[in-house]
Amino acid sequence: MLAMIIWVLALAAAIAGVTLTAALEAKSAHMAATAFVTIGIVAAAVNDHRAATLAALSPHKLAALASRYMGLLWAWSGVSAYVVYGFILDWSNWVPVVIAMFVACVTYLFIGLILDREALADVPDARASRLIDFLTKSQFALGATLFGVLFAFQRHPEFSADSDSMWVAINLAMGTAAGLLSLTGYLILHDTRGVPTDAPAVGT
Repeated sequence: MLAMIIWVLALAAAIAGVTLTAALEAKSAHMAATAFVTIGIVAAAVNDHRAATLAALSPHKLAALASRYMGLLWAWSGVSAYVVYGFILDWSNWVPVVIAMFVACVTYLFIGLILDREALADVPDARASRLIDFLTKSQFALGATLFGVLFAFQRHPEFSADSDSMWVAINLAMGTAAGLLSLTGYLILHDTRGVPTDAPAVGT
């Protein structure tokens, strides 16, 4: 219960910080705040994954943990974008972006629920193991691609987000992409360091 309260307060403070820097149109500070929160979530995910590994939890339990943190990354960016564009800044295309972030969040929370149920089974479904492996690698590729595309787009000579406040969404999306890239990269690296070959990638 205490851990949940701490998480809620931490996320509220993170959203408040990102919202304040967006309201002040302090772009560098907003980017720094976004990066700080992303690093914090990834660090918490890695720490919890290591603790769960030492506790000898099943691969599907570990995978569920990782999936929930992926959902948390999307949830944080989605809520932040909603608060900024719903109440502070104007951007004509913010609604589909926020919807996509929330859909991604719900998807990963649902996958985490499925994996938790698989972990309770005496013999976890092999298809779930393949799902875990696909989830990790696809999210690593998605994170790398999304980050690269947004970075290149932002650096394009003709790019200008000043008029419609697109820069907030880009910062949040790049932060989420970097978080996915870092977390799944860690999981893949962890898997290649001596984890049994029949163990799923995301949860190991």
